[in-house]
Amino acid sequence: MAGLCVIVTEDRRQNTEDRRQNTEIRTLNTGYTILMIVIKQILMIIIGVMMTTSLYGCDLFSIREADDAPDVLERRELPRELEETEMQLVDASGRFGFNLMQRIAGTDPVSNHVISPLSIVMAYGMLLNGAEGDTYEQIRDVLEMEGMDRGQINGAAESLIELLTTFDDHVAFRIANSIWYRNTFDVESDFLKTNRRYFGAVIEQADFNDPETADLINDWVSDETEGLIKDVVEPPIDPLTVMFLINAIYFNGEWTLPFDPELTETQPFYRTDGTESEVDMMRLDAAEDMEYTSGENFRAVNLKYGDAGFAMTMVLPDEDIGLREWVQQMDWQQWQSLTQGFRHVTLDLEMPKFELEYDVEDFKSRLIDMGMVNAFDPKLSDFSRINPERDDLYVSDTEHKTFIRVDEEGTEAAAVTSIEMRVTSAPRHVQIRFDRPWFFVIREVESNTPLFMGAMTDPADG
Repeated sequence: MAGLCVIVTEDRRQNTEDRRQNTEIRTLNTGYTILMIVIKQILMIIIGVMMTTSLYGCDLFSIREADDAPDVLERRELPRELEETEMQLVDASGRFGFNLMQRIAGTDPVSNHVISPLSIVMAYGMLLNGAEGDTYEQIRDVLEMEGMDRGQINGAAESLIELLTTFDDHVAFRIANSIWYRNTFDVESDFLKTNRRYFGAVIEQADFNDPETADLINDWVSDETEGLIKDVVEPPIDPLTVMFLINAIYFNGEWTLPFDPELTETQPFYRTDGTESEVDMMRLDAAEDMEYTSGENFRAVNLKYGDAGFAMTMVLPDEDIGLREWVQQMDWQQWQSLTQGFRHVTLDLEMPKFELEYDVEDFKSRLIDMGMVNAFDPKLSDFSRINPERDDLYVSDTEHKTFIRVDEEGTEAAAVTSIEMRVTSAPRHVQIRFDRPWFFVIREVESNTPLFMGAMTDPADG
């Protein structure tokens, strides 16, 4: 997952437009601020991510009593309890993630969607350190961090990054942040120092007129996501672009109980519109010590990674409600209740393998619709904590990209959030088959930190 924020000034934009008319100089600007989306918002399932998924539509779900209760797997726990501000940041990521996912899935219920709420919160958390006034309040409120001041947000981000990325030696989870700024643009040292200290941001001053600078930024993104996400900045960099803020998250976890590849078979998957696709269906038979829960209109399972500190929580809505309606009715508080209701069972499970590369469409417009207005308007934005001399500094573009691959061995996922700035994601034996659209979250189990969220409507449509 990656994110980018581009800042420009209005007067320089006018000058560039004049030059374009007279000399036909082409300017192209794309920006992204990678805010890691597989960071330990994997705490919440490297949902955070909310990803809308539609897996199998077959309603195969039978329950049988087991003779003996399975032995409970001892999972790795966090080395300490989360502090109040850390829990506030986790809750903010969850509320924001569900809000964004509902908007995305609600307007496009047919497509697959995957986001990393954690990545977005990290990227825009860095941007908050440069904002003031209404610009600051709008960014903070859209990220659901009302009641937290700048110091609390920074401190919670620092400790969560450390806690989540060093939590499980058997799961690879990384959160990386960087700030790239034009070498002719003055930036307040406090802005850079603060983001370096609390977000671990790599700070790079570069010649944006050099075509190789875009390659350097893209190489950083590729390195931090193990090549899953590569291109976030398109050369040449716009002459008005003065900064990129990027977050990148990477997650790679093997299932605690892997699937046997020899049991994987081609099976039908039933889409929302009633049509079918063919998928590679993985299978677990009589797997003990698995976690299952059900509610009024859903059934769900937990699939653990590594030492069981991280999990993918998969929810199969009942056929009479469907994925879209179920997602629209769900919120962070209800999700927390759902994840507290799991019980240990012996499980027969069928679920598709899938791979998806995703880019949130009109991400900038969605943030504006959610209330983040001033940051994207050069006449209203206030980024005086980045450069107090420029009143035309604003976010010109932002993107959020994710990638996820799920197979018999486990899950590999990444997210990048970029911000481009210019001047001016009780029964004992259960059988469940994900053969119709479903919802999932990759999360840290104890804190419920969402790393990735997704809605899967057709796993064959990668």
